[in-house]
Amino acid sequence: MKRSKPISTFPCNPDELYRAVCFGDINEVADELAVTTEQIHRWRTGQEPVPKAVSLWLKHRNCTTLGAQFGPFKGFRLCDRGDALVCPASGMRINFSEIPLLDEYRRANKLAERQAELIEKLMTDRNFYRDNCHL
Repeated sequence: MKRSKPISTFPCNPDELYRAVCFGDINEVADELAVTTEQIHRWRTGQEPVPKAVSLWLKHRNCTTLGAQFGPFKGFRLCDRGDALVCPASGMRINFSEIPLLDEYRRANKLAERQAELIEKLMTDRNFYRDNCHL
């Protein structure tokens, strides 16, 4: 028997509508939407059109990409395991476990910069004394 797809009375991408409505535990979704599981089943099988508000809410519920309200983090997405954000441009990950270490990373970066400056100064001093030791 062919399974029917969800339908809508508003213009939308059928694949996105199917992905939003047909995935997830039916009892959990019904509780969150305050509707019966029979209503969810009718939407999933196409017996009734999915309301636009329900479609948008379910689409947002399943979305793992940050929206424009997150400013410079717009477009970052949650990784498949759910423990890191992934940058869309570089693919670099920000692991949740590393967030408490950010202060240490900043401190280590400052220390490395200061060490590099000290090494440059010592090399300049060394070169000066080497060039002038025979005078």
